[in-house]
Amino acid sequence: MCFSAIASFSAGTVLTTAGIITTQKVSSKLQLAFAAIPLLFGIQQLSEGFVWLSLTHQQYAHWQQAATHAFLFFAHALWPVWVPFAALLLETKQPKKTILFGFFMLGLLLSLGEIYCLSAYHVESRIYGKHIEYLITYPRPFVAVSEIVYVIVTLVPCFVSSFKNMRWFAIVLATALVLTGIFYQAWLISVWCFFAALLSVIIYRILALKNKKQLQAA
Repeated sequence: MCFSAIASFSAGTVLTTAGIITTQKVSSKLQLAFAAIPLLFGIQQLSEGFVWLSLTHQQYAHWQQAATHAFLFFAHALWPVWVPFAALLLETKQPKKTILFGFFMLGLLLSLGEIYCLSAYHVESRIYGKHIEYLITYPRPFVAVSEIVYVIVTLVPCFVSSFKNMRWFAIVLATALVLTGIFYQAWLISVWCFFAALLSVIIYRILALKNKKQLQAA
């Protein structure tokens, strides 16, 4: 995350381990996408650790572009499609399933646009104010629309979902987004992803409670 390489690698290691454990808590393959969120966040945090190394150690400077693109792929392109996809797989009720499919398709369109822009336009990272700032040269109209769509597809599906305790996860994520926007606006994507990564360990608790109730009902 945007505070130091050590913090990024530490968070990445913890989350990757937690993610592996969480994927083992699933009672159905349909829960795997949701359970894998901590693992994916862990990989993302590790990628930002390499961004830090490339910016602070000359011998690792050649890693900068690859590490920057890797982090931005997770932050900009993966989450807009992965979150609604995970919520869709968990959903069993209509018409919520149809609504979530709509969010998934919207997220997919955004992700494809982000992937195109990430490959077609110049992006770079730098240390600014003791944090990592990502400089992106995407067209302004796309940035304006994508920011709105990003928030919608990463938060609203969690509120729509009937999966137990998913709304609490969404509330915590939304709160983290607001606080990050207030205190860390210049480094929003980096800091929010860090807090979202740490909060993703809540997923373990959600799945554990859900599957425990299923076992008791059985």
